[in-house]
Order: sequence, then structure tokens, then C-alpha cells
Amino acid sequence: MTADTKRKKEIDIDKKENLFEIEPIFFPPSSYDLANFESFVNSFKTKLIFFLPKNIIDDFKEAKTTYEIKNAFYKMNQSLPYIFHSELNSSIPFSISFSVFSISDLTGDISRFTFDMLNKWLILSKPLDISANRSIKFKFKNFTQKKYSLSEYFINVSTEKEKSLIERNISSFINEMKLIIMSAIHTKEIISLDTLTSEKSNLLKEDSSYISDINHKNKEDMKHFILKFSEEKKLNEIKENLAFLMSKKPKIFDKDIFDSLHIASLIFKGDFTSIRGPKHVSKIIALSYYFKKSIMQIKSQIKSSKRHVKLKILKTNLLDQKKAVLGILIVIDLLHENEYFEKNYILDSIAKIIKNFKYVKNSYITDRRDLKILTFYLEIAKEDFFDFFSLQELKDLKKKLKLSFSSNIKKLINPIFSPRNEEEILRNIIILTKQLNYVKDIPQVIISYDKQTSKEISFIVILLRLIKKNTSSLKEIFSYSKTFLKFSLDESKIVGVLKKKYPKEANVFKISLNKFEFLRNDFSLDLRKARQTIYKELTHILGKFRDFNGGLLAKQLDALESLKQMLPSSKKIEDFLLEEFFYSIKPAIQQSIIDTKILKNLFLMFLKILKRNFENKNFLINTKAEKNNFYIMIKTHFTKIKEDIILAVKKQKFKSFEIIFSSLDKNDQKTLGFILISKDQTKKEKLYQTIINEIEKSFKI
Repeated sequence: MTADTKRKKEIDIDKKENLFEIEPIFFPPSSYDLANFESFVNSFKTKLIFFLPKNIIDDFKEAKTTYEIKNAFYKMNQSLPYIFHSELNSSIPFSISFSVFSISDLTGDISRFTFDMLNKWLILSKPLDISANRSIKFKFKNFTQKKYSLSEYFINVSTEKEKSLIERNISSFINEMKLIIMSAIHTKEIISLDTLTSEKSNLLKEDSSYISDINHKNKEDMKHFILKFSEEKKLNEIKENLAFLMSKKPKIFDKDIFDSLHIASLIFKGDFTSIRGPKHVSKIIALSYYFKKSIMQIKSQIKSSKRHVKLKILKTNLLDQKKAVLGILIVIDLLHENEYFEKNYILDSIAKIIKNFKYVKNSYITDRRDLKILTFYLEIAKEDFFDFFSLQELKDLKKKLKLSFSSNIKKLINPIFSPRNEEEILRNIIILTKQLNYVKDIPQVIISYDKQTSKEISFIVILLRLIKKNTSSLKEIFSYSKTFLKFSLDESKIVGVLKKKYPKEANVFKISLNKFEFLRNDFSLDLRKARQTIYKELTHILGKFRDFNGGLLAKQLDALESLKQMLPSSKKIEDFLLEEFFYSIKPAIQQSIIDTKILKNLFLMFLKILKRNFENKNFLINTKAEKNNFYIMIKTHFTKIKEDIILAVKKQKFKSFEIIFSSLDKNDQKTLGFILISKDQTKKEKLYQTIINEIEKSFKI
């Protein structure tokens, strides 16, 4: 028998049968009059038919088979909850009816929540006089897969002021109620994913067979919903934590969820909700609530310095423009008091991953009610809005954004009030003056850090030079140069004469430049790089000069650059680690004089041990011997062990030029590396045994 024949054979529904026949999900009390109970149930059925939208009623009228009826129920479920009220009379006093019809499977405490919302938030100035209320939980006889809830509240209105406030607030109040209920449904749906029984899984598959006749938009929504059941791996950790919370204290959790979502919904108001679908907004609220609860749960169970970041990328459309945009939801915990997180940081991080996008105006929402766990949401779109992000771009965002936020975050820097030290400047001028002893001597320069603002970094430059025939003033030189440096001359004066003919001119001036290209991955400012940039640009402007206080710095930067070139092309995160590793080398003088091949070996050992798991151990140790060099790399959870090892090694009195070490902390991973440069095998064994002895002493192995 063909599918068409089966369809034709399907039993037609008797038009006399009421498709909205309902049956309570509870039994009447044994002493209760059955006729009265039936009247009670029928009154809800009548109420339901009275307020259901015309398009829903029409769908049911046109349904002729069980297949079509189920489709009509699916369509109705997609648009729930329905919230409505009776008309407000012109004469005082009067009463109004306020009703809520919703799916009840995942919103068990909705009646109490509705009562509280009406009381606290409809007119705000005082509690309402709710004189009566009734509710019922039921199933439709023609659709038993879902449970529903219908509640009705009768509100007395006794003054013109109450009437005026209700008239003014009722529309926005209903929209907010819908948003919160949808958010609660989304939240609990996610929580319930991991506890699906085989029966529910089969039901889900059965339900999916009815998608084909739903309109295209609802079909896509349903497909996305089903995919979320089977493929959304990013929520696994959250689901486990929230499922644990609900199973441990389900009553407390259910009582809390509506109030928490209501407070969260207050943040998403006005222009934001007016051009975005309620389903999308409710997802944002549900996920932000959900992620925050998860982080709190994890932090309460595990004491760790690790940062927790929850990230969700959501595709949506702006209702006023019918344009596809990408929403990015971030929930992140702050580990230190001086940390902060804001829109430009998010956009800068995105720009490092994908190109050709723009921020959607007025889409930035932030929830800072909890100072330790913050929530952020914003939207981006392609420059022309007609195209959308590629699958690879979406994968890159999901993979790399979370990593960026986990390891790097801005720190609030308090501006330093430090008036210019005139005595120090005068002393430096005298020192530089003594360096100009011959006519052929090149200018002498001292470059010192001055201050930074939100956008710029400034340095004070002291320049001593000999004034010869046709020597231009500094102002002229800088005005003719096409430089990105901002020049501001503080003073210029003659401080001596060479051979009674060539004046020695001292110039004190300020150089400022944009600081953003000198921000590292953790948004700390790289002063060395900024200073070196100024040195190179001043050389281009002024010609050759002697960098009086930058000799060692230049050697360090050259050594670091040489080390970078020796390593395979690395990612930015590894470049950042390499810089931290390089500047952790002690004694510091070794940074610029040791063979970079030796540093390369230790750095590769550092990267390798970072990737290893502790596997229930308190420490990991790797060693390597190569010619005259002996390498040791250690990783542990405990800072004190590192300190004890460093102290113990120092007591062995190795020569300063033959022992080098590096100490770095990455969250809860503490690393310590040693290089011993010696042909003496006894010294190598001595270093290794010293370290092992301290580890055994610490853990009493």
C-alpha cells in the first residue's frame, strides 16, 4: 500500500467531536460531586476556546485527520504562552479577568509566579486586590504528548488611579510575562536534555515526522530545536551541573527560577526587544541565567584560580530590517578586583578571528548586577548585511573566542600622578653634556617612560646635540617629517660650548603615540616594544644618535626576535607565552647573552609540559641532556614547591653564568625550568637530586 493510499485510508475526524476536549491530569476527590467537577473542567474548556486566536481556531477547523490535528497542536505550541485580560470598564469599581495559558511540562510553579507578578509589578505603587483565582493542569484528549496549564485571576479595580496605571502598564506587562515564561521553558528544556529516557527519545522522533506540513519558518525552528537535543555539545557541562542542582533541591530551584528570570528580563527592554523576536530574547535570558548558575555551581564545588567562560553564538533576524545577524552571549567570572570587560574588548577579539564584519548598533547588553560573574550580549553582521558568515568563520568564533576570553582580560589601570622630576632631568642633562667632547660626536639621547592615557602612551626624551651651521630647530625637523609620533617641546636651552664655537643644546620634549598596537594578549602594555618603536622612528627623523639608556634593552629585543625566528611559525597565543617565558629568564642579563638555541630547547620543553595532564599527580618533571647543557622542566599546582626548589638550588652555589632558570604561572599550572651549562656530570646529577629531594620533602614521598 502506497503512502498516498495510507493517507486516504486515515480515519476522518467527526466534525461533531470537540477538538479542544480536555482532561485534567489529576483525579477529583472521592467525596466530590462528579457533575460539579465536570462543570469545573468544562468552564476551562469554554474559556480556552473563547480566547484562542482566530488563526489557531481556523487551523483546527480545517484539520480533517489525526495527522493534521497534530500539526495544528504543534503550531499552537510554538506560539505559547497566551496571556489575555478582559476589557477595563468605564465605571468604578469593577473587576478584570487575567488569564495565562501555557505548556506546563517544564514550568510547574507558573501559578504562584503569575500571582506574585500581578501583585508586585502590574501597578508597582501597591499590591493588587486579587479577590479570586483558579487554575487547572490538563491534557488535550486529541494530543496527550504535552501537559498544559490555564490560570485565571480576578482583580478588583477600585480607583481611577488603579485603572489608569493598569491601562498604561498592561501591554508591556504581558510582553514581559511572555518573555519570562518562554525563558523558563527554554532553561528547563536544556536542563532536561541529559535525562531523556528512551521513551522520550522515541517520542521526539515520532514528533519530528509531523514537521513536513508546518510552514517553512516553523519547520526550521523545529529542526533547530531537535538538532539542539542531539548535537549541542557546548551545553553538556552546564546541563550536568543544572540537572544536579534540580535533582538535589528541585523545589528550591523551581521557586527561584521565575524570580531570577524576571530580574534578568528587566535588562532586556525598550528598543532591544522591539526589533527582536520574543523567542530569541527569551533564549538569551534563559542561557544567561543558565550559564551563571553553572559557573556558581562549579566555583562552589572546586576551589580553583581557573577562569570560567560560557559562550553561545545565536543566529537571528532583526524584525525591522529582515536581516540576518549573529548574536554572541558571554558569561564570564572575574578573578581579580581590577579586572574589567567591555564591548570594545569583545569586538577587538572578534576582529582577530574574522574580517569584514560590523557591530549592530544598540545591540550591546550587559548585566553587572553580580560583580564577580558578568553577562554580555552583542550582535555582529556582515558589512553589506546581504551575506552571512561562513561555516568556517562560525567554527573559528566558537573555538577561539572562548580561549581568548579565558586566558586574557583587561585590567583596570589607575592613572599615576607623578609630576616631572626636574632634578632627575637636570642630572641627565649634565651626564649627556659630558658625552659631547668632539665635533664629530653624534647626539646623545635618553628616552624615559612618562605616562599613559586611555588611548596614548607618552615618553620624555632628553636630547643633547651640537649646534652647527645650518642646523634646523627640532620644531622644524618634526614639522617637515611625516611621522605618526606626536611631538611637544617642553624646553630647549644652551648648556655649554665645545671649543668655544659649537653650542651644546639640551632639548626636553614629549613624544606620544597610539598605545593599542603595543597591547599584549592580556592587555598589558609592552613598554619595551613601544620604546623601541620610538627609537626607530626618532632615528628616521633625527638621523643617527646614541641611545644612552637603551643599549641592553635593544640587545634583549634582538635576542627575543632571534628566538621567535628560530621557532616554527607559532600562533599568537604562543608568541605571548614566548615573551612571558623570555622575560622570566633569570639572571636577567642572560636574556641578551645566552645562545638562543639553548632557550629554544627550554621553551619547547615548557610548551610540551603545559599540554600534559597531571593524571592525579602533584607534579610532573621532564629532563633533557644535550652536549654540555642539562635541562629540567617541572610543573606543579603549588607555588611553595617552586620557591623551595629555587632556594635549595641557590644554596648549592653554582656559578652565576652556568645556572639559568625560568619561573612561570599559568592559572593553576606552575612551571619551573632550569638550564645547567657545564661539562661536569657530577653537577648535573647534583642539580637533579637537589630538585628531587625538595619534591620528596614537600609531598613526603
